[in-house]
Amino acid sequence: MHIGRRAALALLGAGPGVAQLAPGASAQVVPGVPAGWPDRPVRLVVPYLPGGSVDILNRAYARALGEQLGQTVVVENRPGGTTSIGTAFVARAAPDGYTLLGGGDSVELNRYLMAAPPYDADRDLQAVQQLADVPYVLIVNPSVPARSLAELIRHAKANPGKLTYASFGIGGGGHLSGELLCRMAGIEALHIPYPGNPPALLDVMAGRVDMMFCTIPVAQAELRAGHVVALAMSSPARVAALPTVPTCAEAGLPGYDSTGEMTLYLPAGVPEPIVARLWQATRAALNGPELARLLDQQGFVVTPPRSPAETTAHVKAHAARMAEVIREAGIRL
Repeated sequence: MHIGRRAALALLGAGPGVAQLAPGASAQVVPGVPAGWPDRPVRLVVPYLPGGSVDILNRAYARALGEQLGQTVVVENRPGGTTSIGTAFVARAAPDGYTLLGGGDSVELNRYLMAAPPYDADRDLQAVQQLADVPYVLIVNPSVPARSLAELIRHAKANPGKLTYASFGIGGGGHLSGELLCRMAGIEALHIPYPGNPPALLDVMAGRVDMMFCTIPVAQAELRAGHVVALAMSSPARVAALPTVPTCAEAGLPGYDSTGEMTLYLPAGVPEPIVARLWQATRAALNGPELARLLDQQGFVVTPPRSPAETTAHVKAHAARMAEVIREAGIRL
């Protein structure tokens, strides 16, 4: 089920909200970076609830980043508004490199979901580096008469309109994954949004909702306990954390891919040398064995290195592809 805040922090070896420095950590030198930068704590804003999968990922990254920068990185949760509250906060922050955003797909997707988002992703933010892909696992309550994706599709077609699926919010990755499944499989299912993965999972476990696309860290304990059943992965390849679970493409929907993404953003206008320093430190953090092992165990997939320009092009292309699902389903906030 939900990985509790205290347990998650213990797993990462950090106190509440803070990524502590490792002994002997020191900053590397990048030409053009102001002398002494960073000379005070760096803030990493997470626009999601504490204790969930994205929070775990960002806290692990913050700890590793702090070791690379030689400075404390403070995690600050600012959830709400389909991540627009925390994202807008960073968009309005001083462009000095001391305020970062650990953002997901919604950073780019909100422009397709909202009539007037409180920030302009093109004007107000700049992407630095993707932190990880976030696969979702399709899980069902054990009472659902399906133990494979093919059986689920047959059940849905035999009972049109009766299947329900939960998600961690309208327009989020779990919602879009469910819509893509319905459209590719030719089935109907009623979407029921929740304020996060943990409460959505609780209702799937209780049988009040039939199924959901859930992040792996939140679902793992309940999968092991048999409280829910895994049918397929939303990613194009299997995931080391759940190696026996096939992808949706393998299980009968060729071409299915609805993987979430986590990306490091900065306010627009941060000096290029600081952007380069943060990119360098992020790549070193992601390549570190401790962080890589944790992300692998939790079901995240570390992505290949891309320059900030390549990262920007990638996240916008990904958002444009998922925007097709938004338009076809008529999803609006």
